[in-house]
Amino acid sequence: MPYKKAYMWVVFATLLTIPAFWRGYFGRISEAGWELHFHAFTATGWMLLLAAQAWAAHRKDRLALHRTLGRASLFYFPIFFASALLIVWSMAFNTAFGDSIIYEAHGEGLGAYDLLSVAGMGAFYYLALKERRSVHVHARWMIGTLFPLIGPMLARLFAIPLFIAFGETQAVTDIFYAALIVAHVFATAIAVWLWRGAPIAGKQPMKWVALLTAGQAGIFAVARLSDGWREAFMAMGRTDAMLWAGLGLIIGAALTWAGWQAGKRPTPQPAGEVASAT
Repeated sequence: MPYKKAYMWVVFATLLTIPAFWRGYFGRISEAGWELHFHAFTATGWMLLLAAQAWAAHRKDRLALHRTLGRASLFYFPIFFASALLIVWSMAFNTAFGDSIIYEAHGEGLGAYDLLSVAGMGAFYYLALKERRSVHVHARWMIGTLFPLIGPMLARLFAIPLFIAFGETQAVTDIFYAALIVAHVFATAIAVWLWRGAPIAGKQPMKWVALLTAGQAGIFAVARLSDGWREAFMAMGRTDAMLWAGLGLIIGAALTWAGWQAGKRPTPQPAGEVASAT
């Protein structure tokens, strides 16, 4: 199995979410909306699930636990996916009705960014299920589902020293923009490093993870320039939150079912049928 110490890095990344999201969530947890609580709970659970799977995969006496956690993810992922799409709605709502200068300046960019993140995460999990019989490929697609969560975390962490250094001379919105770009340069570098170190069988997943992290920064920058997209995104924020939670649950379940079916072993045909087909 690849990434013998992956579980330690995933746990470390999970712990980093506390200082990263302290100002936006943990420091005002009693004021946060239910959609933020839902996403914080499910995203943390997903990271811990990945850590536990990675830990169990490298212990021969815990392989049964690894498979059990894998089956549990079939039920958990649609819920996690629903919470991720709900966060996109939350961003749209804050862009349309909020009083945050970040959403006023970057709301539509963050919306496009997060939609790409959600799509990438869904695709990576589908491919992880499809390729579950190929260890090097499966493990890397599963690690790939972590990267859409890493970018926002790193952006907030990098913003802290940037605010300290430039807070008196640069606008908050400009510092946030710079932190997000720096975070994705860093995340893309990690993905490229993992791609370079992968065997041939495992290179494809990491290539797409690197393209996703680079694409997140790119779509954030481009979407901010579109007034049409901003209007469409704010229209999303004027709809009901439960519509997007339900849609996310349906899409997440469909991706899970499709990935599981695609990864099944082909049913061998009886000898007579094979002979008649030829």
